[in-house]
Amino acid sequence: MTDRDQELRPGEEDALQALLREMAPEAEPPPEVRERVRQAVAAEWRMAVAEAARRPEPGRARRGWQRPAMALAASLAVAAVALGVIQSRPPATPVMVAKITRLGGPVEAGGAGNWQPVTAGQSLAVGQELVTGPEGKAALKLRRGVTLRLDTDTRIALAGIDRISVERGAVYLDAGSQPVLASSVQITSAFGNTRHLGTQYEVRVTRDEMQVSVREGLVELTTADARPMAAKAGEQLLINPAGTVERRVVDKRDPHWNWISDVTPPYAIEDRPLSDFLAWVCRETGRELAFGSPQAQATAEGIILRGSVAGLSPDDALAAVMSTTNLAYTEDNGRLTIRSSIRQAAAR
Repeated sequence: MTDRDQELRPGEEDALQALLREMAPEAEPPPEVRERVRQAVAAEWRMAVAEAARRPEPGRARRGWQRPAMALAASLAVAAVALGVIQSRPPATPVMVAKITRLGGPVEAGGAGNWQPVTAGQSLAVGQELVTGPEGKAALKLRRGVTLRLDTDTRIALAGIDRISVERGAVYLDAGSQPVLASSVQITSAFGNTRHLGTQYEVRVTRDEMQVSVREGLVELTTADARPMAAKAGEQLLINPAGTVERRVVDKRDPHWNWISDVTPPYAIEDRPLSDFLAWVCRETGRELAFGSPQAQATAEGIILRGSVAGLSPDDALAAVMSTTNLAYTEDNGRLTIRSSIRQAAAR
């Protein structure tokens, strides 16, 4: 048998394509996959034809180009198995990296023109994007205690397990009260990349610049031209498109931070000591916690809270909780001082 006998002739090529169309499932495989299947079927076809040519049926002329029944059956089997295996492969399992813990206004998730409103409690996977509108804010829980808040008019992408890409707007990262246990999340933009070292900080991106404002801890920054630098608590870095960096001062009680209280992640007070709650309030608001006396501190540590402060800002939660105790509080120059109330002192 010659090489020509092994080739698919025009009529056979048409029959082969018809065979593949008959066996293909409703969901069309990608072109490159279909071509691999076509080649596999063609190879099986040639083998069957060659076998038939070596063993011609009695009473029939030897025609190596004819398709015998066994070639058809083999080709059908190859096509069915190949396409079946391809179509039965399960899709890749999404890698979930975040969970929405609080919403303030409309927020959508998606990408590539397919956007859907999100709900509190919804999980998000690597590759998804989030967009907040003029009235929308959101709080996300990431891995190992890290939280992220999104301001209005913000668009981000969950670019990796520990990587957030900011296209525009502002995000606030909080590594938690035990940052040594937190994962190191990288926040990227066209202006540069940041990585926290146990901190609270904000990245704000506009068309003209990126601001990195550090409220607590330390942040490492690498500019777009690969220049490394760092910012500590109370510092703000401004990076423009030319890569020029300006360093400023930002106080932890500056109004710059006010927006984050609109989407403070929920704090469960049930069965927690008042002292823990007070420490949380101060960390959220940039205050320093102090006690007017050892007795006031002991009282705060001994009070076990009940109920919920869900949906309240830290300041509103503070007022609500303290009204149920026999302690009083004052604020002076960023310091929250807890004292025994007048009636408690009189009772002693």
